Amino acid sequence: MDIQTYIIECKKRWRWFAYTTAAFLLAIIFFLFTTAPQYERSATVLVKDENGGSGLLSSMSAGMGMLAGMAGINISSNVDNEMAIMSAPSMMMEVVNRLGLDTRYEVYDGLMKHELWEETLPVKLTFPKLTDKDGAYMKMDLKSDGTFTLRKMRKNKDKMDGEIEGKVNTVCQTPIGPISVIATKHFKQVMDKEGDMTIRITKEKKYDQTEKCMKKMDISLADDQTSIIYIGYQDQIAERAELIINTLISIYQEAWMKDKKNAASISTQFINERIKDIEQELSGLDKDIAKFKGNNLMPDYEEAAKMYMANAALTYEQQVKVNNQLYIMEQMRDQVKRMEGQNQILPANLLPDNENVALQISEYNKLQLQRNQMADNSSENNPLVKDLDAQLASMRKTIVNTLDHGVAQLKASQKAVNREDQKLKQQISAAPSAVTQVLPAERQHKIIEALYIYLLEKREENSLTQIYNSQNLRIVSPPMGKLKPVFPKKGTVLIIALLLGLILPSLSIYLKLNIKQILAEK
Repeated sequence: MDIQTYIIECKKRWRWFAYTTAAFLLAIIFFLFTTAPQYERSATVLVKDENGGSGLLSSMSAGMGMLAGMAGINISSNVDNEMAIMSAPSMMMEVVNRLGLDTRYEVYDGLMKHELWEETLPVKLTFPKLTDKDGAYMKMDLKSDGTFTLRKMRKNKDKMDGEIEGKVNTVCQTPIGPISVIATKHFKQVMDKEGDMTIRITKEKKYDQTEKCMKKMDISLADDQTSIIYIGYQDQIAERAELIINTLISIYQEAWMKDKKNAASISTQFINERIKDIEQELSGLDKDIAKFKGNNLMPDYEEAAKMYMANAALTYEQQVKVNNQLYIMEQMRDQVKRMEGQNQILPANLLPDNENVALQISEYNKLQLQRNQMADNSSENNPLVKDLDAQLASMRKTIVNTLDHGVAQLKASQKAVNREDQKLKQQISAAPSAVTQVLPAERQHKIIEALYIYLLEKREENSLTQIYNSQNLRIVSPPMGKLKPVFPKKGTVLIIALLLGLILPSLSIYLKLNIKQILAEK
């Protein structure tokens, strides 16, 4: 078949092109007249680096990567973790609850169905007896004087007969249960403009509405080289899309602050318990020293022991450091063992010289919070919850093993320091007997006092961390977008209709001519 024959055949069947193009154009025009436009709004937020803070466990992260890899623990980046939390269904469900997105109000404008929202919404309905798993539908004939009629009611798949009349700002009894009808602040303005109107009201199942909203939400990393998160949302109402994004960010920040406060509260409680024990020990030493000096009328012996103390200065500093670290690490290990199976986060930021344990506990706390949140949203028997329990048990074992190893190392260091201390004590024993009797008590007093001051500083540091770590997100760009809808694009769909109207007849003619030619050759 040559091209000239093909063109002649196309001219003969020009009506095919006209009819097909007209049909597609009519279909597209009908589609445009019945499809509500969709608008897109997006925001970008910067996730701050939590490791830059000065909290109680902020300095305990060195060497964690190697041990975590040996233990089979997958440590993802901070941005990925926060992005997963922000994308969680529980976050979107809270947005649905706060904004009442599970109840939809629609009216027809010609062939197109429009949603009512804020300034265009005259009334709001609540369904106190419906559960999150129930759905409902009804039509409301609303009049300017505030009276209304509810009809064509449906609960889930069950249709309800009859019509219910009522007045706004009251509770009316219906076959699907009591319904509260409250006039919004825009009621008079809307009714003066629109007059009597028929509103189609749909109460979605909360889980279904959450899933629908999640499909419209796009949360992704803006750039592989940055910690900026892109948050986009498509909706029929641009203002509502902006409000949903802002509400999601607010809910995320509130949850983050709650987690931080819980972690800080556990750490503060742990420190307060240790301080109370040390205060009692210091009080006993103070009484012993005061009693000894009073009974022996002991003068100031510091000048007499100055030579020995100069030699003991370095050993003393080492002893203070080792005792502090050993005490805290043993207490931390005992605390971890006691908390097994309690599904609580571990106290943080107490070992400034052991960054390995710091990062292990930080990752454990994040996974524990994720597990608790998932258990609250489902149940303890959820397979995902049990899987997280297994991971947490493995992480606790790794943390305890690391603490045991650290305790063993510190005890070895303590023995070496104590041996050096014994040598100094033998030298000091040559001093007057009164000095040798009281000096160990005073040295022990100073060691414990140094630990006491250290814990007080950490408690204050923890309080400051709570104040200054008020946010972990910085809004780079607030929700915004183009004034034109992103769907449907009229120019694009019209061009597609024209192309289909031309291509389909052309293809049909081409196939018909080729079939005739093949049959003729046979």
